[in-house]
Amino acid sequence: MFRIIALAAIFFVLSCTSSPEMNKDVGISVQLWSVRNDCKKDFEGTLKQLADIGMDDVEFAGYYHYSQNPEGLKTLLNKLDLKPAATHIKTKDLLPENIEKTIAFHKVLGCKYLVVSHDKAVYTDKESNVKVSKIFNQANKTLMKHGMRAGYHNHTKEMECGPCDDKTWWDELATNTDEEFILQQDVGWTWNAGNDPVKMVNRYKNRTISTHFRPHIPKSMEGKGYQPFIGENGQDWEALITACLTNGGTEWFSIEQTYYPENMPPMKAVERSLNNLIGILKKMGIR
Repeated sequence: MFRIIALAAIFFVLSCTSSPEMNKDVGISVQLWSVRNDCKKDFEGTLKQLADIGMDDVEFAGYYHYSQNPEGLKTLLNKLDLKPAATHIKTKDLLPENIEKTIAFHKVLGCKYLVVSHDKAVYTDKESNVKVSKIFNQANKTLMKHGMRAGYHNHTKEMECGPCDDKTWWDELATNTDEEFILQQDVGWTWNAGNDPVKMVNRYKNRTISTHFRPHIPKSMEGKGYQPFIGENGQDWEALITACLTNGGTEWFSIEQTYYPENMPPMKAVERSLNNLIGILKKMGIR
């Protein structure tokens, strides 16, 4: 009898323990670097094509001839029913002498998340990491007064080495920056470094506001029939999505397609990854 009561008590406790709630209100954007040559040729036409294939939002990697005309770009986005999920900028855009101009431009555009695409200072040495982190923190405090946030996007270097054996430069950056600073993980580069993007999302909760879904085939999987598209590259996308939506605080999955097998047009490659991602999300009951 005691054993039965004990088991019943355990069952009751387990049934009352809820797992983290999954945020299903997530948008899908594309990092425009994926179709950069198309953007150079016909920026407006490229954005229209992205809207036509079902993209919710776009993440900028430069503004082309709209670099001095945020009002015009905002009008174009509204016309196409696209939103600015985020933008890639440089560290210099966040410096005190430049940040007011940066804020003014992106406030008109309606873009809240300003992410530094790359800075060698992050992975050069500990002193450099601390120095650039201070710049990020100061800028982020200023941005937050305007309803914006700053962030950083990784490549391989940040994920494969660090100041000590068990710590990457990504960990160092996370430690040296405020919790409100966005850690925009590019999962393709993380996989390329031999690291686990799911682990990184879970380690720094609510800091993966925007995630780069860049399909990458690790060297260990090359030649085994995988394709460089979301859902076709041998990675566990469902585990990653679950981590992002339960622990990461992710608002956007941003597709970054940098591989175009057999001379496939970049737009077609983006569309294939988009459709695959939507299929995975539907399977998971998210879309």
